[in-house]
Amino acid sequence: MTTDGRRIPPLLAGRHPAGLALFGWLDDARAPRLCRLSGPPGVGKSHLLDWLVTGCTAPETPAARRIRAVLPAAGHSLSSAVWSLAHRLGLSARTAQELTAALAEDGRPTVICVPGLNRAADPAALVTGLLRPLLELPQVRLVVEAATGSPEAAAFGPGPAPAVMELDDPQWTDRERFGAWCLGHGGDPGAYPNAAAALGRSGQPRPASLGELAARIPVRPDGTPDLLRTEQDLLSEFWTAAAREGGAGRMQADPLLLVLAGPVAVTAALEGEDGTVARAWWAAGPALVEQPDPAQRAATLRARLLGVDEAAVVRLAAVPAAWAGVWALWPSAGDAWPGPVTALAAGHGAHAGQVLLAGPTGAVRTADAASGRPGTLLVPGPRPLRALAVTPAGTVVLLDAGGRTELLAPPRPGPGLDPYALGEALERLRGAAAGELSALAAVAGLSGAAPAVGDVAGGVCWYEDGEVRREQLHQGPVTALAGAAMHGDGVSDEGFPLLVSGGFDGSVRLWGPRSEPMPGAADRREGPVTAVAAGVGAAGPVVAAAWEDGLVRVRWPDDPDGVLDLRLGSPVWSLALAGGLLTIGGPEGPVAVRLGAG
Repeated sequence: MTTDGRRIPPLLAGRHPAGLALFGWLDDARAPRLCRLSGPPGVGKSHLLDWLVTGCTAPETPAARRIRAVLPAAGHSLSSAVWSLAHRLGLSARTAQELTAALAEDGRPTVICVPGLNRAADPAALVTGLLRPLLELPQVRLVVEAATGSPEAAAFGPGPAPAVMELDDPQWTDRERFGAWCLGHGGDPGAYPNAAAALGRSGQPRPASLGELAARIPVRPDGTPDLLRTEQDLLSEFWTAAAREGGAGRMQADPLLLVLAGPVAVTAALEGEDGTVARAWWAAGPALVEQPDPAQRAATLRARLLGVDEAAVVRLAAVPAAWAGVWALWPSAGDAWPGPVTALAAGHGAHAGQVLLAGPTGAVRTADAASGRPGTLLVPGPRPLRALAVTPAGTVVLLDAGGRTELLAPPRPGPGLDPYALGEALERLRGAAAGELSALAAVAGLSGAAPAVGDVAGGVCWYEDGEVRREQLHQGPVTALAGAAMHGDGVSDEGFPLLVSGGFDGSVRLWGPRSEPMPGAADRREGPVTAVAAGVGAAGPVVAAAWEDGLVRVRWPDDPDGVLDLRLGSPVWSLALAGGLLTIGGPEGPVAVRLGAG
């Protein structure tokens, strides 16, 4: 089929009239915002939606026809559906309320396709808890698979009448093409318009019992289950059967059963369950549900259990991953919990070996970078901060929400600018900036020993040869700035500085202040950059960036293939590379991870 000059995959079984009608619905801004595909099992609802998605998600698809996200509902509970859809939309949300709020703020026209709604864990609950609230947003349109008279169709309620396509109505299937398709596949044209019936296919197979499934799990020589050699699909069936037969609660005793099975099945089975592992799963869920790699799922769940369940942490270490949590201060840490972490900085001078953590009120405290052991409260607050940095001499520079700076002199100043000279240098940088300061980084080796600053107009200012230089690097505000000294250049004991900036435009820029910035972005994703960090490890320079949807991406610039993506399941507000670890701050506290754990 060709449309708008674009070639799209063929629509089989004579469904061309239905396909053209769906294109018409997408093109008509006055059409009902809910389109419901109906018909008996096997009539072709899923095939039609698969075709629509293939034809309407390509980059060249016209904006009016573009499907922004697809949520295959089979197996999903309400929680996993929310997490999965948020991930596919590039948003950070743990609940349906958070997701609808994020979409409302986003404001873009959004078409969402939901195939297999009848195969969700609880189809009606998915409609009332997620899909109906989404339809309350005027920019959202849904095309769903829901047969007339089914619980999921009824759950949409008595609101505005949807556009309904009953696929067993002959008007949606070309009889001649259906017959030709049947003959080409050895089918019965007399079954028109039901494709499955034409091919003699029956319904869904009867699910296996828990006992049958358990018997298929490999065992070790000592007779214990060998989960690492068990296929993911089998373990997923095991969870589904356990939920159906009432045994899911006991299965969290072995956390490997959670991370080695499909996360959608695990989430559906754990709905309503409690316990330390289950609570960690709920906390990490948005990072787990769309993660195909069991090793990554193990690393994420293990990080969420640090300081909470040591036995589970040890058990999950049996699945090696490319990163591993070392310490965390989650809310369950009691008096040690510092609270949400809005800004982070690696310590230097008198604060060497520490990481500085700022909270929403502006309180700043220290923690041991290697162990997370709580340290000193440096600033009690309340003065909300945008950023903080520590100069090589140990002076703490605070940048508040109004773009103003404040200096905290260390008890034992190291070599570098004294607070008075540093204050003067910051004033010159402020004068060169375009608008308010929005980001801050202190880096050894910068000319003049003063920090670099970012501004709300997208520029970065720093000293070079005694003069202030400003470079326009982003469209919109600079949202994050960090740097590190590259040692061994044979010129300066402080090393050659490397700066990394992140912007509201979603781009990450990387450059050395003694050279021209790279002509393009080192990385770019949809959504604002929320944090960046830079450091030097055994393999050379390391750069980390986080985006609004909670993704943290680590790069090793000297290695073109050196990229690691990780998620923890919550927004990321701040990053710091200190003590050989990457510390990540967010609404639930800090967690430090070792990269390349193997």
